[in-house]
Amino acid sequence: MAENAKQNHLEKMILESLNPLTYFTSLVPDFMPVATVPIIILICFLFLLWNHEETSSIPGPGYCMGIGPLLSHGRFLWMGVGNACNYYNKTYGEFVRVWISGEETFIISKSSSVFHVMKHWNYVSRFGSKLGLQCIGMYENGIIFNNNPAHWKEIRPFFTKGDVFPEIPVVLPVSPQANIPAQSTSLSGPGLVRMIAICVESTIVHLDKLEEVTTEVGNVNVLNLMRRIMLDTSNKLFLGVPLDGDRDIQSDDMPNLKIVENFIYESMRYQPVVDLIMRKALQDDVIDGYPVKKGTNIILNIGRMHKLEFFPKPNEFSLENFEKNVPSRYFQPFGFGPRGCVGKFIAMVMMKAILVTLLRRCRVQTMKGRGLNNIQKNNDLSMHPIERQPLLEMVFTPRRSPDKNQGD
Repeated sequence: MAENAKQNHLEKMILESLNPLTYFTSLVPDFMPVATVPIIILICFLFLLWNHEETSSIPGPGYCMGIGPLLSHGRFLWMGVGNACNYYNKTYGEFVRVWISGEETFIISKSSSVFHVMKHWNYVSRFGSKLGLQCIGMYENGIIFNNNPAHWKEIRPFFTKGDVFPEIPVVLPVSPQANIPAQSTSLSGPGLVRMIAICVESTIVHLDKLEEVTTEVGNVNVLNLMRRIMLDTSNKLFLGVPLDGDRDIQSDDMPNLKIVENFIYESMRYQPVVDLIMRKALQDDVIDGYPVKKGTNIILNIGRMHKLEFFPKPNEFSLENFEKNVPSRYFQPFGFGPRGCVGKFIAMVMMKAILVTLLRRCRVQTMKGRGLNNIQKNNDLSMHPIERQPLLEMVFTPRRSPDKNQGD
């Protein structure tokens, strides 16, 4: 009996010696419950993990033992990229550190910092989901979301201003007096003339068929109308669909459309379609005193930037915002520098031609209570209206024909 008790005591001593927690509990005062010991160990481990994360002088949510990146990523999924960026800039300032998919990301809406990023080759690479880009066939492919700098540099020269349409055949002359060669060479010559003609022609064709996009109560679905015009323009411009009919606006008119140009600029400033630019740092750098490590993701919140500095009425839609020349650092709807938008010149020409042609033939007005500020919108990678609403309908009132106006 005594031998069994002695053997049990020996086995207990061996088990206790093999349990490292025993040594820790032996150091704990008797008044401390043993159940709190694992909690203390867990807290110490998390505290060490927290301190292991390098502290940052950049404003933004804290790392907080890894909880910060989880909450940050969750907010982007919940609110959308655009809304989340506006939230963080409004909460922490114009230069903020957050995390997306666990990767450190800076959100910048300060004009000097945005200008620095845009003009330097260190930021010509974009960042994005590899799986997402592969699904749409744009991973390291194309010109817009190409995040392979070497591949992008090879493609970029084909989209410079003088070489936009080097291989597109001209289908029809713009006017009987115009002598256009078989191949347009750039947007500053026959290519520009042809583009304007196509935009005007497509707009006129669809204005003559407004009944196809008009509701039973006589309102025009503007979104469907613009989709038809742009689809028709793209088909004719890039696929060579033949043209016919008269042309109104000509290339010589473009420099004189200053009010129209300011209207377009103010539209892009006040309600941009794309208000974010995404880049990735290729080397270590310093932006406005903040250190930027190689591989850091950067989001330029230009939509917010356009409402913070320089403009006299930043929160209103007003042409007064462009009465004076605006320095480029304060207004960048297309970006600039080595990774600026390759289609900005094309876009401005098309918007002017379509808008002038449309307004020359119709008076356009919104329904009461259905203005821009009342339209529900999603702000994720781009800002777009929620289509399941009647607020996109407008009233188009035909004007007198241009020929009659000229005879009066």
